[in-house]
Amino acid sequence: MRLSSRLCVVGACAASVITACRGPAPDLGPVPADLTVVDGGTGTPVSSRDLAARLGRADAVLLGELHDNPEHHRVRAALLRGAGMRAAPVFEHFTRADVPLPRPSADETREAWLDRTGFDRDGWAWPLHAPLVDAALATGAPIRGSNLDRAALRDVVRRGASAAAAPLAALVAAAPLDSAARAGLDADLVAGHCGQLPAAMIPGMRDAQVVRDAAMADAMLAASQSGVPWLLAGNGHVRRDLAVPRLLAVARPQWRVLAVGFLERDSGGRAPAVSAMRGRYDLVVVTGAPMGRPDPCAAFRQPSRR
Repeated sequence: MRLSSRLCVVGACAASVITACRGPAPDLGPVPADLTVVDGGTGTPVSSRDLAARLGRADAVLLGELHDNPEHHRVRAALLRGAGMRAAPVFEHFTRADVPLPRPSADETREAWLDRTGFDRDGWAWPLHAPLVDAALATGAPIRGSNLDRAALRDVVRRGASAAAAPLAALVAAAPLDSAARAGLDADLVAGHCGQLPAAMIPGMRDAQVVRDAAMADAMLAASQSGVPWLLAGNGHVRRDLAVPRLLAVARPQWRVLAVGFLERDSGGRAPAVSAMRGRYDLVVVTGAPMGRPDPCAAFRQPSRR
């Protein structure tokens, strides 16, 4: 499905309908013509009607992201604005708490509110996520954070998942990784550390990743009390085979969970291969050519200085 720059999501009873708006529509800005939505299992294009139906039927929606891609935040912001108070946003980017985030006060700047609620503006390269944060605030729905602080994760790395807060440890224990998922997660961790992650550190890092997923799943369970939980997180956390959907399948087996990955075309304009999507995402939003990023592994290839 090709998305134009003037789309909206309009609530219609139990479903949401994406349509050309009669009134003002959320403005996605200059959206490239090659922005498409495809089925994660087959790679075939998904129509706007089918996308709307699948969003409307879901008991939980998970929207991934490449953190530094502004198109991903802009498109997700439009979807979130359209869903309105039907959606209960859960952010990877805000600190986990037992209650929703407080609303900004009348005389509080947006940046002061972010600092107060545990959003690391430097770490998340603010204002990159501004469209998404603004959209969540505009819905008026309760917003929850799901990010764990370094101290909590450090304990998990050293002592295992049982060192996490009780609700998170219980989620992890109820849905242990099978051998295929464990191998896949370990491979991702090694690749994410440029092949330089010592073998002895892999189990602790794996536990930390799974506990982070459990924190997001736990926040979604809490958010479901006020609406349909919509998780906004990195692609790795919304994967069906390894991450939050796997935990939700055990905690809420009756839920219809929709996992949406957000990927880029390669430098030649080609969409991701089906093998990179199948089993990971139900739907994939494919944006334009990749961002101009420095090679994160370049430092490991530099000759050592003597």
